Amino acid sequence: MKSRIAKQILYAVLAASSVAACEKMNLSESADSENSGETSVTLRVRQFEQTPFPVTRAADITALCTRLSFLVYDSDGTRIRQVEQQTGAEDYGQTSIYLPKGHYFLVVLAHSGQGNPTSTNPRKIAFSNKTGFTDTFLYADSLIVSDSDISRDIALKRIVAMVRFVFDDKLPAKANRIRFYYEGGSGTFDAGADGWGVVKSKQSQYFDIAGNEQKFEIYTIPRLDSDHLEVMVTTFHATGDDDTGDIVTEKSIDSIPVRRNHITTCKGYLFAPVYGMTFTITIDDDWLGDLNFQIPK
Repeated sequence: MKSRIAKQILYAVLAASSVAACEKMNLSESADSENSGETSVTLRVRQFEQTPFPVTRAADITALCTRLSFLVYDSDGTRIRQVEQQTGAEDYGQTSIYLPKGHYFLVVLAHSGQGNPTSTNPRKIAFSNKTGFTDTFLYADSLIVSDSDISRDIALKRIVAMVRFVFDDKLPAKANRIRFYYEGGSGTFDAGADGWGVVKSKQSQYFDIAGNEQKFEIYTIPRLDSDHLEVMVTTFHATGDDDTGDIVTEKSIDSIPVRRNHITTCKGYLFAPVYGMTFTITIDDDWLGDLNFQIPK
């Protein structure tokens, strides 16, 4: 009975959030202090899905992510609390907030982006090409606050897929920057729908080439209506930090399979194709599952 009531509350909160389009910052999102009549809610990150160890200290979390977001939405879908943490903070991995009695929707997000995603709407939490796309973990559930203080241990699960490129040939000598531009996944997810991607994003990730790097990793949030990526790999001779410069090589790779919590590893020749040599697939044991893929010649 309690489980059914909790689900009804969660659905009500999420339904209301779909019509909450206001993008303004709420004054109540500033740092919390103990307020008379409000209940203390303590949140501690304790576990990450598909990782070989439990979280017992801040250093364990740092090994997996550099940023944490603790987000609370009210029954209208309005974000009323927002706590952002970065590695180095003394309390990294835990926080305490104060809330009036009521029904809320709690979201905890872990990632290693260059900035925090847009999180005003829990149905469309969005990373961008500017913040970057990294290994990302999510916790989302209803939160019922009464008179008694609350302490909740948080177990997050991975919501992304990774594609790892391992090149057997050398990068072009003139190239000092590489771009992976890809479609088929998403940079935006719905926290109330198990973290699945909800926007057909055009994602790109750039890497500077300082030496003879042979491995590059890109991330996407899978969508329920797509299980493949179309990837364009371009190398440049760049002359400035924000300048892609002259194109050195460009290669399109179609229909790379992706699946949540899986690594698709593409290994082989890309810049100087060798007849009869194709990309092969290996799977990281720390992640889940097995994929088979061969890049067309």
